[in-house]
Amino acid sequence: MADHPPLSTRRIIVGTALTAVGGFVDCFSYLTLSHVYAATMSGNTVLIAVHGGGGETSAALIHAVTVGEFVLGLLASSIGIELGLRRGVRRVLALALAVETACLAAFALWGAPLVASGGTGAASAPHWPLYLLIALAAIAMGTQNTSLRMAGILAIFTTHVTGTLTRMGEQLVSYLFARTPEQAQPMLAQAVFSAALWLAFFLGALLASELLPRWGVGRSLLPPIAVLLVVIALDLLRPFAEPRTSPAGA
Repeated sequence: MADHPPLSTRRIIVGTALTAVGGFVDCFSYLTLSHVYAATMSGNTVLIAVHGGGGETSAALIHAVTVGEFVLGLLASSIGIELGLRRGVRRVLALALAVETACLAAFALWGAPLVASGGTGAASAPHWPLYLLIALAAIAMGTQNTSLRMAGILAIFTTHVTGTLTRMGEQLVSYLFARTPEQAQPMLAQAVFSAALWLAFFLGALLASELLPRWGVGRSLLPPIAVLLVVIALDLLRPFAEPRTSPAGA
């Protein structure tokens, strides 16, 4: 993994925007894909146990498949970014987010009619399109989750906030016990950033819950796709990542 540079306004905005996308897609998938989380694998892991323990094999399998597909997206993105950086490619974030955008666009165009017509079935009696739609959402989230970290842009995850809240608590404690103002100010700034990430995730989820009943499945994905396209454009115009010409740790 690349070293992470200090926080900058540009990086903070991008990290916050992508976290809002994570919250949006997680809520969107929960509401449209039989209560499957596309971004929060802790929730899916618990539900594997809940459904499995209750003898609901099909529902347990749906959540287990989601975890696997999330990891697949994460691995593919990580490998692609690592190889790109080693070859001097700087626009690796744009490439990773382009994959995510394509997944969400495919969901909006192909999946929306299926969800609206009930063609996906339910977790207890799934139809094959449900597995493919979950794959599109989970791979998109896995791809996004590791992109900032692997590219050395920000040391955050953008598809879940449990670790973010933990980090915020640690940063606040470090701020309270700092010996000098010079030590305290960076800790406070980082704690505020962590709080902003949690809020962005919440607001993204809230927006999804508000838009779905009004806009429908396909149109509801336009806001996160638009955010991704803006971040892609920013990375193409002025890349966030620095190339790496030697293996990590060399």
